[in-house]
Amino acid sequence: MARLLIDNDYLKVIQSDNLDQIISDNNQIKLDMEQAAQSEMISYITQRYDISKIFTNTTKYSHTATYYGNNLVYLDGTAFSASTVYSTNDIVSYSGSVYYSTAGSVAHAWNASEWTLLGTQYSFFYVTLPYDEWDYYTEYAVGDHVWYANKTYTCATACEGIVPGATGSTSFWGSGTNYDITAIYPIDTTKWTVGDNRNQQVVLYLLDITLYHLHSRINPRNIPDLRKERYDGNSPNQTGGAIGWLKKVASGDVNADLPNIQPQQGMSIRWGSANDSNTQSNNYLW
Repeated sequence: MARLLIDNDYLKVIQSDNLDQIISDNNQIKLDMEQAAQSEMISYITQRYDISKIFTNTTKYSHTATYYGNNLVYLDGTAFSASTVYSTNDIVSYSGSVYYSTAGSVAHAWNASEWTLLGTQYSFFYVTLPYDEWDYYTEYAVGDHVWYANKTYTCATACEGIVPGATGSTSFWGSGTNYDITAIYPIDTTKWTVGDNRNQQVVLYLLDITLYHLHSRINPRNIPDLRKERYDGNSPNQTGGAIGWLKKVASGDVNADLPNIQPQQGMSIRWGSANDSNTQSNNYLW
């Protein structure tokens, strides 16, 4: 399963020494609970929203990796050492910033002229889309360009609701062209955008759910009130906190700012509470 969070995200809601205490300095426990919390969130919203676009994999930038549209990375590197011989494109962290080696260097003290600044440590960048993403409800004219599912397409026949790459779509969109980037540093603003494109509400609630379960692991009868409040409002009906929000999203009482599932041609999806005949009969995405 993709990992949406990075370790540094936890500093938004808990101090590092407190976190180390509740995970017993075992990072694997945190990762396991985090994945369980992510699955818990997915179970509420998978019917309506595109999970693959919400819970993406957030990775440390690598100069050798291949990235696709909207892929998110963060900057980090091995701490600079005066006793290390560096090669061209090696990435290090130094005084809270991240750099790459412009031409390699022998082992010696830090020399700024040998390094190019990438940005602040743990700062985010995501791959800029070459064109707007294809949308089911947009009418496209001949010559319009779109990006969809890691490919770019050019409209050959005016259309609406024709999914690029789907069976029978070739006469409308052609076969498409793969779009990816490799060995391009995030400071290249023609390919990368500075910032975090994750939904911040999802990030925060994922942290809250994870921390609740981490505390529950220690003593389920003595979970701090703050964690219970942020998990479900500390109410018997779970009407508040992260779970309360997820329930409202699942029932249709809240329209979250999340990517909807794009319909397949000629299909529709009904969503909502199976126990609510009014909601279940009226809530159609398409």
